[in-house]
This record gives sequence, C-alpha cells and structure tokens, in this order.
Amino acid sequence: MGETFDRRYSEPWILHGSLPSPEELTTVISSEIPGAVHTLMTSGEPGDDSLHQFVLHPEGHELQLEELATEFCRSIRRGVPFGLGTFRGTLPTEVVSTRIVSEPHRITLFCADTEGTDRFVFTLYRRVWPGIPNEVEVLSTLTDSHSPGLTGHLELELDGLVYVLGTARRVPTGINAFEYAKMGVAAQVFSHSQGLTLGQTLRFIHDSLIMSFPYEWVPAAEVARGLERRLDGFLERAPVLAEHAPWVRDWYRNLRGEIFCQRLHGNMSFQRIWLEDDESWFIGGWEGDLRLPLEERIVFGSPLSDFAMLQRSLFWACEDNKPWCLKTMSAVFEGYGEPMMTRLFCAYVLDRACEELADHSGTPDGQPEIPLKFFTWFRDVLLPTRDTMQPSQFHREVTA
Repeated sequence: MGETFDRRYSEPWILHGSLPSPEELTTVISSEIPGAVHTLMTSGEPGDDSLHQFVLHPEGHELQLEELATEFCRSIRRGVPFGLGTFRGTLPTEVVSTRIVSEPHRITLFCADTEGTDRFVFTLYRRVWPGIPNEVEVLSTLTDSHSPGLTGHLELELDGLVYVLGTARRVPTGINAFEYAKMGVAAQVFSHSQGLTLGQTLRFIHDSLIMSFPYEWVPAAEVARGLERRLDGFLERAPVLAEHAPWVRDWYRNLRGEIFCQRLHGNMSFQRIWLEDDESWFIGGWEGDLRLPLEERIVFGSPLSDFAMLQRSLFWACEDNKPWCLKTMSAVFEGYGEPMMTRLFCAYVLDRACEELADHSGTPDGQPEIPLKFFTWFRDVLLPTRDTMQPSQFHREVTA
C-alpha cells in the first residue's frame, strides 16, 4: 500500500451543473426493450469519453419512471438482460417494484420480495466513464454487514473500453437514522452507547478504505484555497453570507501544515444511515464516481469531510437543538477516536453550512434563517476557542 493517492476518488456528494437532454446528444449504441429503448449517447466533444445513459420511449422522449420500473422487474423475472450490457452477479427472480427515485446523477429502483419487504435496489447511472466507478470498487471491497452488499453490476464493453452502467445491492431493513434522531429529540431520549457504536462503525469503514486504497498527505494551503473558492461561489448565490464571510475566510486561511486524504464515503449524512434491529449500523448511499474537477475533489479528501456532512444532517434532524446535537456528535467522535472540536473539522462544517445557506436561500420553502443562526452561534462560541482546540490526527504540521 503506497502513498500515491488518486484524487479523483475524494469527490463530494453533489454533481454540479445540469445534465444534457437527449436532444443535445448523439446516440452511440441502443437496444430495444419491451416498450422502450435503452440508449447510450455522447456529447461528441473532443477528449470526452463519457456516455450519457437514457431509457427512452420509442418516440424518443424519456420513459416515465413508473413504466421503467415495471419493465425492469419484468426483465428480471424473465431472466432476460435489461437492454445493453451484461450483468455480472446474481439477481433475485421474485421481485416487485415498490418505488423508483430519480436524482440528478442516477435512477434508483427499489424492489421487494414476495413478502413485501424491500430487499434489493438497482441503480442506473445517468452518466458513465470508462473503468470501474467508485461505488462498485468500494462496495466490492467492503463485504461486512455495515455496508450494502454488492450483488452485481451491469457492464458494457464498447470500442475496447469497459463501462459500468449500474449496480445491484441489498438494502437496509432498519430505521433511518435521520428519522430516528428526530424521534429522539422529540422524546428527549439520548443513547450514548448508540453514538459510540456509530463512531466505531465509521472508523471501521474508514480504516478498511485506508487498507484497501491509496492515500496521501496534501498541503493544507490547497484545501484552504479550494474552500475559499467555494465560499466565493456561495456568496454569489447568497449575499446575506457577506456578514460572516470575512471570519469564515480567515478560518480557512488559518489551516496550515498537511491534511490526510483518503478514499471516502462522500455522502455520510444521517439520511444515508440506518439502525438495524440488532442495534448495528448500516451505511448506505455510497456515491458513484462523479469525476469532479481536481481542485474541488482534493478539498474533500479528509475523513472529517464525512463527519462534517454527518454533523450538518444531524443539525437539521435536531431542528436547531444544539445541546442534543453536540451530545450525539461527541459520542460519535468518542467511538471514532478523534477529538470533536478541531480546526479542520470546523472548517468542513463551515463549508457545509455555507452551502446550505446558498441552496436554501433560493428556494421558496427554504429555511435560510437556520444556517444564519448557526453562523452567529459559531462566531460567538467557537471562534474564540480556535487557537486552543485539540489537534486532529488528520492534520499535521510540516516537518523540516
């Protein structure tokens, strides 16, 4: 295991920009399926070897999600491959579609067994690149009960290049951690032992990724510059952030030395975590390989980036109940074996809060006042303690 870290695998969870429509692309290959056409298309731009994946109506428009779910389950029950590609793995034959979810970079189909319990999920990526994507490579490595078991993937070889079009994996059967946290706050019930166990689970997963994939120490100045660039973008979308931008920027610039970067989950929110009936934690929602620009990918290579996402999602689940949020995160960090209030962790938390403010301020049903209250609290309570914070094991001084 060397220290040559492939930074394309430290992407954050959001795909920037909108994907093109079929009308803007050129068909590369297609295959008819009952009632639809499975199609791969290209932008035709020089150097772009990515493909855009669509399931189209025979008349050319995108198929309705309900129709897609029905036809996919019929294909599984008949044992017939779904359109293009070869499925590598094993699929259950008795499945019924329960719901289908469309996201900017994927379509996810949930299937239940004969008893009506969700057991299986199939994902089609909207855009694919040659090679094995992050989700497939990571889930093939993590074979423990804490992560989705990869039962197979849909693969296509085209012009000597291999593309992974989708994945199949098991799903959790327990209670979602976000909803569980909301219930705990409402009932004023807190479990320190469950927080410890969650921290230990996250440590196990991060350590497994360190043992399986390359890592490296990167200059903190690079991370700080990336965070500042993101801050500039957030300011354009949320001018109200200007009041806090100077001290947030100063916090980023205070990061010096080197920061540990490794392969990560990429979307470690409470919405992607479940508490199973046996009190174990299940970590789902692993991100596909989104191939963001290098200067953005490097920003989120620290394990504390996963923790920042975790903290912000818990903050929303707690509905601004800071004492409950702090107690829970303290237990998680204790189980993980990392001090909670470090300069690096706080930098990632500030970045996530800035992003929330920029996203929510532009939506009619948003709640921009919640991140603003957080910034005020952070500035008054945590900013004065920055120089006395404990050092993180993922942030070190540069040695001569």
